[in-house]
Amino acid sequence: RRWPRIAVALASAAAAAMLPAAQAFYLPGMAPIQYDEGSVVDLKVNKLTSVKTQLPYAYYVLPYCQPDKVQDSVENLGEILVGDMIENSPYGIHMLKNMTCKVLCRKMLTTEQKDKFRSMIEDEYLVNWLVDNLPAATRYTRRGADTAFAYMNGFPVGIEKNGKYYVHNHVKLLLQYHASPYDYEGYRIVGFEVEPHSMVQAVRSDHDEPSGLAGMCHEGAARPLYDLDAHNDIVFTYDVLWLESEHRWASRWDNYLKMTGGQIHWFSILNSLMIMLFLSGMVAMILLRTLYRDITKYNELATAEEAAEETGWKLVHGDVFRKPRFSKLLAVSVGSG
Repeated sequence: RRWPRIAVALASAAAAAMLPAAQAFYLPGMAPIQYDEGSVVDLKVNKLTSVKTQLPYAYYVLPYCQPDKVQDSVENLGEILVGDMIENSPYGIHMLKNMTCKVLCRKMLTTEQKDKFRSMIEDEYLVNWLVDNLPAATRYTRRGADTAFAYMNGFPVGIEKNGKYYVHNHVKLLLQYHASPYDYEGYRIVGFEVEPHSMVQAVRSDHDEPSGLAGMCHEGAARPLYDLDAHNDIVFTYDVLWLESEHRWASRWDNYLKMTGGQIHWFSILNSLMIMLFLSGMVAMILLRTLYRDITKYNELATAEEAAEETGWKLVHGDVFRKPRFSKLLAVSVGSG
């Protein structure tokens, strides 16, 4: 009976050896995705964060454009542990399809919503987006250097200047892709940058558009900025520009190494240390009181009746080392199975 089994094993090993070798790599949490030309590329929104405060907010706390149904899009345990609040968005992006001044929606603003925008701008909150698990980055040119630049994670909700609040209601999405026909089919996303702008767009009705509106954006220094106090409605628009890049998918995170460090939350660190010390002290106090009571009780001169009645942690010691009844029969039964 052994020979057929050995023959099957040898045949399986020979068939496995004849298979072509596969090249693979591993990156925790994700794998590369190939997109065909014209395929849908999802843009996901994350929480609003600030370097001045410790409290993050969900993206749709502000009156941004929402999809028909808001759904959570958390993909792994790590995103849950770091407190990400990833959700879907109504942005329509297609591979290698450039768009200009695409109207997302038009919304009327109430007094409470305007106050929320002002509060977020004063606290320097940042908008965080994701495309193909790649966070949005904003490029900043350093002063005194034309070629030197740095990246910042996300982009500001708006800016405050001379007592006026300007909301970033237009964004230019710069998406970089890489193609290698000899290695894989399709295109891989290797870069995601955002250029936020504040402007007043001209819109007209267009039933062919999903939002029912078509926009015209005036770019340049002469364009009027969107002043929050001077308008009761807001129009959100966006541009999409695809750029081919020589960077491979494995090195697409290199640009994020140029990001500038944010402000250290010293109060948050001190708060965490105080909570840790307080909880550690409570646990140590409970353990000391319990052990002290038991040790004091066991150190007392006990009578013969009290010595026979063991309590506390000594019961475990007695149960572990107590010889069972019919121990030889138990050993023979266990040994024979």
